[in-house]
Amino acid sequence: MEVLFVIIIIFALVAIGVKTNNNIAKKPKREYVYAKKACVMTQHELIFYKTLLEVVNGCTIIPQAHLSMFLDHKVYGQNWSRAFSRINGKSVDFLICTNDMKPLIAIELDDNTHNRPDRQKRDIFVNSIISDANMPLLRFKAGEWNSEIIKQEVARALKESTLEK
Repeated sequence: MEVLFVIIIIFALVAIGVKTNNNIAKKPKREYVYAKKACVMTQHELIFYKTLLEVVNGCTIIPQAHLSMFLDHKVYGQNWSRAFSRINGKSVDFLICTNDMKPLIAIELDDNTHNRPDRQKRDIFVNSIISDANMPLLRFKAGEWNSEIIKQEVARALKESTLEK
């Protein structure tokens, strides 16, 4: 009887050990899978970025800059968490800064999505708050610009922005 009891205990321990090893060996199931993008910009953004490089000598270009990166939402007298929630998740396509990272110009490339009513409402809001912050915001219709116009507009805005500082 004792032998049978010992065999049952050993069998139970082996079964528990096998089950535990199977659980350890399994990778946790992920809900989503991610892959590295081929490029961090769209084709239009990349072409535009390369054009910007030709005109912003001595400046830094930040793609997909969140508004909270360059607009201060902690203004005296307002609820900072509500102010932050209004801009959280919103970005401009490019932000041009001095080399010591002082924001100079925000740039938006307006593709076809900017024709949607929700995007138009968002654009009006972004235009308004960037204007209130006394910062230039340049808008270019994606794919319908030429590099000389971009260079002229950005150079003009840079000159005006640095004169104000």
